[in-house]
Amino acid sequence: MLRYEILDYLNRIYPRAVEEIEIISVFYRTYRAKEIRRQLYYLVDKGYVEYQEIEIPYIYYEKKKLFKITPKGIDLLDRKIFDDTVLVPLEE
Repeated sequence: MLRYEILDYLNRIYPRAVEEIEIISVFYRTYRAKEIRRQLYYLVDKGYVEYQEIEIPYIYYEKKKLFKITPKGIDLLDRKIFDDTVLVPLEE
């Protein structure tokens, strides 16, 4: 269910990309940070979420990790494509 919840959250704020820490802060009351990261990077590997690292120019060796839902992720939520590993609930 967490995979769906992450995609749903990213879809609601689309086209904005968000930092990893913001995503963790949304779900930390229900899930552990390690599990949130694991599922988030799984969605990246499947192509449902785009991942980008950008350097922060004024802080040496610091990078922001940004995530954004992809068109493929939106299609999954819209039930245009199906994936047994991401359970999208039926709309009522």
